[in-house]
Amino acid sequence: MIRAILFDADGVIQRPAPLRRDAWKQLLGADQDIDAFVAAVFDAERQAHSGGSDFIAAFTELVVEWRCQGDMQDALRAWTMIEPDADILQFVQSLRRGNVKCCLATNQEPHRASYMSQQLGYRHLFDREFYSCHMGVAKPAPEYFRFIVGDLGLPAADVLFLDDREDNVASAKDAGLHAVQFLIESGPGRLAETLRQFGIGG
Repeated sequence: MIRAILFDADGVIQRPAPLRRDAWKQLLGADQDIDAFVAAVFDAERQAHSGGSDFIAAFTELVVEWRCQGDMQDALRAWTMIEPDADILQFVQSLRRGNVKCCLATNQEPHRASYMSQQLGYRHLFDREFYSCHMGVAKPAPEYFRFIVGDLGLPAADVLFLDDREDNVASAKDAGLHAVQFLIESGPGRLAETLRQFGIGG
């Protein structure tokens, strides 16, 4: 019996805002390689997923090294241009009203985690939030999933995990959870269909 559902964030319940690439372009200025810069930012983020490095310091260095026209306020504004999927989040709320525990389980660096929790309101939209930077371990490490089920006080077999990445899904299964790949583009209808396979919903 599934007693809790873990939702990944990026690619499952949220996506980059449509104008984020324009924001990166304005930050960098003309004749800059946007893709290379963003790749460097994501590399700095990955190093901060487990809380072992200072993402803001690394991001600040990148802004200086790339001679960006914008400042760190502009950089962080672009970084946190996130568009939650209203339909999927509404579906999550309906699950919670049906007494299904819904938790966020995502790899994030501290600044973005705080923005998501407070500014996007995820601390109210989910029963629990599990951010890798606060846990000291990141997906796809099996310890990430063991930490969560231990914290929830549930057997791994009672937990369902949804993520857009196959490696994370495979790791969750290795840790004993039920796990399914789900892409935000599939929409709430596909989500409902997936959950029905586990006896959740009508």
